[in-house]
Amino acid sequence: MLLSILKRCSTLVRELGVGIAFLYLLDRLLRRIHHRCGFYYYLFVAQPLADKPRLPPSRGKAYLFRLLHAPDPILNALGRPPAVIRERFFQEAQCLAAVKNEVLVGCIWFVRKCYVEDEVRVDYSLQDESCVWDFDVFVAESERLGFLFAKQWDTFDALLKPQGIRYTVSRINAFNQRSVASHRRLGAQDCGRALFLRLGPYQWMLSNQRPFIAFGGRPKLQIGPKGASAS
Repeated sequence: MLLSILKRCSTLVRELGVGIAFLYLLDRLLRRIHHRCGFYYYLFVAQPLADKPRLPPSRGKAYLFRLLHAPDPILNALGRPPAVIRERFFQEAQCLAAVKNEVLVGCIWFVRKCYVEDEVRVDYSLQDESCVWDFDVFVAESERLGFLFAKQWDTFDALLKPQGIRYTVSRINAFNQRSVASHRRLGAQDCGRALFLRLGPYQWMLSNQRPFIAFGGRPKLQIGPKGASAS
């Protein structure tokens, strides 16, 4: 047992680094104590829309794409609570849904101007109109070895580029190195970072962006492809 724990810790340090691995272990401990406790460590990145499609037109023809502006029964396949879906559309988010044989197999959610975070109490405000905020990118397990991932980003880019959008901005769980590496491969650049500690109803934030420190309340961070500021 001890050897297994030491091996796991060694792997975490190798993958995350000493500091982030320590935070991750503290987070696991806190969540065992109570489900409303834990650390949330976010990296903010801006990904430029691709200059050209990732796939030739002949690839990915099995998928149909629908742009949703309101709740739709097809979104039940996501497994998100109906209240969460309603709140997303209430803040004027849109969902680019990928459908295959009448079944939802992928989606990209995005919103303009401001995103209300649903894991911790913070709002992200985009610096200019050339950006959108993307979140909850989903690809069904059955499609993860196929063309869907690239096809839905090609469709996303083709939808937004004529509207003057140049970047899509998002936050990544810094504990998830696979996600971080995936965004890096897509050309994402860092916009900042923030660490949140939640202990039941209490929340503390540390960030390299203004206001840097927040105890309670709902701070607002301005995020953009050339760094971030806060108001």
